[in-house]
Amino acid sequence: MDILAKHDSPRRSPAFAPRFRRLVVGAILAGGFAASCARLPAPGDMESLETTANRTAERRERSLVALESRMVVRLSGRATGKLPAVDVQAKIASPDRARLQAHALLGLLLDAAVRNDTLLAWLPSERLGVRVPDLSDSLGVREPARFLGRALAASWQAPHEAWRGATPDSQGVRLGWRDGDETWTLWVDHAGRPRQIQLVRDGRSLVVRYPQWRGAGDGAWPQRIELADGDGWVNARLDMEDTYHAKKSRPSWFAVSLPEDVTPLELEDLKRVIAKVRAAR
Repeated sequence: MDILAKHDSPRRSPAFAPRFRRLVVGAILAGGFAASCARLPAPGDMESLETTANRTAERRERSLVALESRMVVRLSGRATGKLPAVDVQAKIASPDRARLQAHALLGLLLDAAVRNDTLLAWLPSERLGVRVPDLSDSLGVREPARFLGRALAASWQAPHEAWRGATPDSQGVRLGWRDGDETWTLWVDHAGRPRQIQLVRDGRSLVVRYPQWRGAGDGAWPQRIELADGDGWVNARLDMEDTYHAKKSRPSWFAVSLPEDVTPLELEDLKRVIAKVRAAR
């Protein structure tokens, strides 16, 4: 600011420099404050954003009738530690069927399918089968297969009442609503695409983020997806490679078979096995 004083014209009064400096500083501060304030879109723009968000989400939701995806998954968190990346193939037939198959260089690591509210999983390297009925209670997520499908497709939709109470931020808007005992918060960008969604139920939370997308407009699809629980037990990063939308699913998509000599463990049995393994380390 001293440079301004050195270049003052002789015709200006001595008090001009301090006043001019205050004016410049005030303009900079005012500009910064204005730039930092997120403005709510005009009513017409908000309606347009809601329409766009719902239209594109509905299109992605329709693909979940029969969806195949290949992705690279990286897990970390207190429950698993940082694990090597694995190739995962997902098959979805929303609302009640899903299957995940994880592969590494040595072959199949995990084959798991959800039908309605029951999980059946096979871990060949451990010769271990797991069966979890009432999966939604264990995960804290209603309709687990539907939730997984929507997480992969980012086909979340907020009710109209949530749009009426939208809160602006620098990248779009934030929407919040309740559904029974669940509290949902959805962040949407200026293009109507989900940036993040958070589910809170019974004191537990789950967050799905969408930091990268591929394509534009109605054909946009998540490129990178990040999932995390609120306690830091599990963090997953999914980098999507291929996505195929079929006309209909096939029964073989969700047929996980266990060897005849393997009796699947129930959830409580599995917890005891894990506790013994941890104690032995």
